[in-house]
Amino acid sequence: MKSFLKIFTIFTPSELRRCAIIVAAMVVGAMLEAVGIGAILPLISLMGQPDFLERHAEIQSYAAGMGIEGHRDLIMAGALALIFLYAIKNLYMAWQTKLQIDFSLRYQVYFSGQLMANYLSKPYMFHLNHNTATLLRNVNSGGQVAFSTILIPTFMLLTELITAGTIWLMLVFVDAFTAIVVAGLMAALIYALLKSFRRKIAEAGRVQNEYAAVYIKWLNQGLGAIKETKVMRRERFFLEEFLESYTFYGNANRKFLFLNQLPRMIIETLVVCALLLMIVVKLSLGTAPGDIVPLLGVLALAAFRLMPSANRIVNLANGIKFQMPLFEELYREFLAIKSRAVHRRELKLAADSGKLSFQRELSVENLGFAYPGREEIVLKEVSFHVPKGAFVGIVGPSGAGKTTFVDILLGLLRPAKGRILVDGVDVWQDIRAWQANIAYVPQTIYLIDGTIRENIALGMRPEDIDDDKVRRVLKMAELHDFVAAQPEGINAMVGERGVRLSGGQRQRIGIARALYQEPEVLILDEATSSLDSATEESITHTILKLKGEITILSIAHRVSTLAECDFKVKFAEGEAMLLEPMDKK
Repeated sequence: MKSFLKIFTIFTPSELRRCAIIVAAMVVGAMLEAVGIGAILPLISLMGQPDFLERHAEIQSYAAGMGIEGHRDLIMAGALALIFLYAIKNLYMAWQTKLQIDFSLRYQVYFSGQLMANYLSKPYMFHLNHNTATLLRNVNSGGQVAFSTILIPTFMLLTELITAGTIWLMLVFVDAFTAIVVAGLMAALIYALLKSFRRKIAEAGRVQNEYAAVYIKWLNQGLGAIKETKVMRRERFFLEEFLESYTFYGNANRKFLFLNQLPRMIIETLVVCALLLMIVVKLSLGTAPGDIVPLLGVLALAAFRLMPSANRIVNLANGIKFQMPLFEELYREFLAIKSRAVHRRELKLAADSGKLSFQRELSVENLGFAYPGREEIVLKEVSFHVPKGAFVGIVGPSGAGKTTFVDILLGLLRPAKGRILVDGVDVWQDIRAWQANIAYVPQTIYLIDGTIRENIALGMRPEDIDDDKVRRVLKMAELHDFVAAQPEGINAMVGERGVRLSGGQRQRIGIARALYQEPEVLILDEATSSLDSATEESITHTILKLKGEITILSIAHRVSTLAECDFKVKFAEGEAMLLEPMDKK
């Protein structure tokens, strides 16, 4: 039970008070359940006592005042009262269930949103060390597992336990010996079922949780590069890898579903047999058959309620156990969400802190970097200066540290030593203010399945996009004529990952997106290396028009791309060497 109640440790005190209100409502509901079952016994007894009113004159006078004249009227009135009681009880139970679900789903949305915010706020290094499929699984399923498949079932489990306990207390007043036997039988049965299936269900839950991330990974990889997959004829490979991982996932669920259904058959068999054996024992002890009927009616009704209750207790406990691996994996993150809520702290996402002033010079001083956990030093003592408005080429062989340097310049990685200064100010004093100056064009442009205007103003609400500004940057990126030729203009859809555009058009949208930000510094990371020579030359010509207005740093392997740069910085074995302007190597 301790592990089942662990879900409540992620709630703040105020949220726990709401949980306490829900539990109190569950206790009232359990009492109504017991009253509903216990009220059957008097009605059954009355049906066998046609002279009841004659023997109880005071009750007869009260009954007459309500228009009840005889035994038949009394039975009908009792039956109608029970109908009213059950209607009220079930209306209350519906309200109580809605209370549980509303609470759980509210916090499912909240915690899922907090997980997403947490991953978005994590430094770039975190994302380098974590598989996207795992993060997708956590955001997609973490909140759902914690609240829909653990919290709601925990509430239901507590409801069933309280209801079963209350019904048992009612049975104690009816027949203490039978109640004790029923309690002992049910408790032993439930414990044995939970104990016998516990390890198998826990292992199935572990496998299901592990392979939920693995099959998502192969799904992403197979469909995410569908063009390459089809051209290289690797469909079968991705299908087989997906099926292998999904089979493990499916088998774990299959095993759980079977083990979760088995207790129902066992409980039903044992309870019915126990009820029939009770009749045999009562008769063998000399009890008249007629005296057994009222008790048998109540016990049968109690069994009718307790049998599903026992089955649900086992099923709910098994279901919670099956889903616990992902909850345990995310437990620390849930506690961090709770801590932020208690202390009223918010995650630091991008803030509009204004731009860091850049009027004269960008200076790189003694920059050094090594990735955590690796001995290899990627950058060492890198130093050079970039005047504002200069066009700087970054060259060097693969693995020389160019991309790592750019990631540091972008504020994604923090240098192990050294500084990057803008007009003498260390950018890490306010990295967000520095990033407000930067626009970045990578080798592969990420395009959302939206319109051209939405892709250029990526991350902005459609109603906040400045269409005049969009058209202006389209002209600067020399994409205006293409867009104007589209029937929908800037509202033309680009398709998923820009499948309706050519490679050059995608790169130009990337440049237009960068220019929409009105940057002081434009960083190009192999932005034209995947294009043909003619397209590369055309885009390079577009970029050169910005020379002098924007500080440009461009990584490129082709000499032609950097032919017009002011100077080059050559990276080799983690060190940087400044090449003179006339050096075109």
